[in-house]
Amino acid sequence: MKSIASIISIVLLLCGNLSYGQDCDTYLLLTEGTMLEYTNFDKKGKAITVGKHFAESVDSEGGKYTSKIKLEVKDLKKDDTFNMEYDVGCEDGVVSIDMSRFFDSAQLMQYEGSDFDINLEGDMLYFPRELKEGETLNDGNITVKVNKDNFTMVTMTLTIMNRKVLGKEPITTKAGTFDCQKVTYDFESKFGILKVKGSAAEWYHDDRVIIKSESYNKKGKLIGSSELTGMSN
Repeated sequence: MKSIASIISIVLLLCGNLSYGQDCDTYLLLTEGTMLEYTNFDKKGKAITVGKHFAESVDSEGGKYTSKIKLEVKDLKKDDTFNMEYDVGCEDGVVSIDMSRFFDSAQLMQYEGSDFDINLEGDMLYFPRELKEGETLNDGNITVKVNKDNFTMVTMTLTIMNRKVLGKEPITTKAGTFDCQKVTYDFESKFGILKVKGSAAEWYHDDRVIIKSESYNKKGKLIGSSELTGMSN
């Protein structure tokens, strides 16, 4: 059986000579039927949730692609689940990912299956086809409101800033070994009057699949991580 890393490499090899407009076809989350599984760990390395990202439908028009991603997150301790959707787009080889993808869904699991209505509004984070060392990427913000009976009970925000490409690094997870580009950023989250600042690092494979991510508090100590642990197409 081919490893996930091998499958990704074959897809890129077969599509590597396409134009930028066609280049969008090479991204796994822009291929209908793709499933990516991530395991999320606490600061001690204990698995706490598993999230599965399904590319349920992909639309293309005039060289612009949009993929509707369904996210299913399962809490391994409580056996609770949370479901949401977000968008991934591509135009001229530039990938855009909805900020909802980067919000900690564990904060919303307590409202799943209740009378609450969850509204997410945010920016898109953009990734050029070739990430270059030293390059600065755009900032982004998302606001999440939990409503009940037309009244906002909770407001949460997440701001990502100072995104920078640090360079290439090989990353090994349960899914295989991947050549990645490391991207770091600072973040600030607010939950009511509670404000948290920190930083994060993410490792992206060539088709903008996140292979691994780590989050740190303002003192630089690890507070959580996530790894790609499975894939199907």
